[in-house]
Amino acid sequence: MISKYSYGVNTCKSQKNNVIGRFKNDCAEEIRADLDTRRGDLVTICENLDYNINIGSVIRSNNAFLGKAVYITGRRRFDRRGTVGTTHLEHVYHADTTQEVIEMLREKGYYIFAVDNIAKYNPVNLAKYEFIPRKSAFVFGNEGDGLKEETIKLCDKVCYIQQFGSVRSLNVSQAAAIIQYEYTIRYFSEPEKISLDLPIGNMI
Repeated sequence: MISKYSYGVNTCKSQKNNVIGRFKNDCAEEIRADLDTRRGDLVTICENLDYNINIGSVIRSNNAFLGKAVYITGRRRFDRRGTVGTTHLEHVYHADTTQEVIEMLREKGYYIFAVDNIAKYNPVNLAKYEFIPRKSAFVFGNEGDGLKEETIKLCDKVCYIQQFGSVRSLNVSQAAAIIQYEYTIRYFSEPEKISLDLPIGNMI
């Protein structure tokens, strides 16, 4: 069964909220309504088998790159600290199994990518894809274990993020953020001009 997480209490406007300047005087409901007019079709799916601490950060990056929704499968409970309040703004769903989410999305015309760098699955470097379908969903495995083989078999393609150092893999939140960005720059070719609220001296 697929169910939606609550947005929680409608947070009041505050200069302390972790939002860009244009939203400092808006409550969560107003911010969410604005974001929903501009979201893409990107869907992120995270398997949560043993209380994955990175899921909160995945929700945060979904907000940054205007993803449509995040689905958490397996355990319902997750560590919300990494969200920095974006659970009030994002459309986050829970499902008992990844399969039911994939089947639901496929009925809506989605192309499903498994994200894994295990050689036996013949993954393709995502950056090499000339075309990523607008209706794309990316499935991320549990931290440390990666995706289950039965999940990979349900997906249309397996992709990976090319690395150049010695570490074997990125953690789930890092990988999700990179892929969400890679997708978004293909469909938001004219970025909205907004204030980053960053002092020039801190920019690298």
